[in-house]
Amino acid sequence: MNKKGVIFGPWVGEFGWELFAWQGHIRQIAKSFDFVVVIGKPGNNFLYSDFSDIFVPFEPPKGIADSHTNSTFNISSFNIQQFIQSTVNNSVLIEYNWSYLPPTKIGHPPYNHWRASLNISPFGEICPDYRFLRSPNNFSNIDIVIHARNRSIREVDNWDVNNWDTLVGVLQSKSMSVVSIGTNEQSKHIDNTIDMRNISLDKTVGLLNSARCIVGSSSGPMHLATLSGCPQVVWTSNYRQNYSRYRDTWNPFNIKCIMIPNEVPDPLVVLDAITEIIKD
Repeated sequence: MNKKGVIFGPWVGEFGWELFAWQGHIRQIAKSFDFVVVIGKPGNNFLYSDFSDIFVPFEPPKGIADSHTNSTFNISSFNIQQFIQSTVNNSVLIEYNWSYLPPTKIGHPPYNHWRASLNISPFGEICPDYRFLRSPNNFSNIDIVIHARNRSIREVDNWDVNNWDTLVGVLQSKSMSVVSIGTNEQSKHIDNTIDMRNISLDKTVGLLNSARCIVGSSSGPMHLATLSGCPQVVWTSNYRQNYSRYRDTWNPFNIKCIMIPNEVPDPLVVLDAITEIIKD
């Protein structure tokens, strides 16, 4: 039995970490194997569709699940052998010699550059492989995508709904179409925008492929935009750390980004940044 298989996951952490501290690294590792199984959150199979042979959905526990601190998911008590035997056909399991990488935030994000090689035991020195995300779903006549973050973590990054209302009102007065994205649980639908929260990941990527820019505080969907070629107007409660992350460290395709140096920016300042980033 010389054929090699590898199992990754289950990833249970934040989406931004999944994008830049997990999926690119395991894509590179997967090139050395004949068969690849990825375990991840339901609906995220699109991220792995170019290199996984099987994607196994795994619903993480309720609460704050993190692949670094394992705050509600203890990987040491997760029986990977039992889980795989109950989800993957036995004829596949007996055909390969298997390796396994449990979920972990690889390296020291957000400080590792996207080109940085890291030693990932037992696979050796790995340079992540980031795929430019493209979707077959095309959305015409979409100008601006917004992600109105609404999480209990870092509540300061949840921009007030009145600010969103002001911004959307001005954008619509300029005949721009505006779409809200994210999950229903962790983002708001802003009035007078098209509600496209909770759509599939590949459709979200299609929106980002089509839009002129995305607007919002630092979040997973903003990082998804980086991999989908969508320019960003972003702000954050930690400008010093995040400026280099958006402009360079987590920007493998050199996507345009304007980071506003204010954790609670004025809507008119955000509007000026949007005008600047879409002017070409």
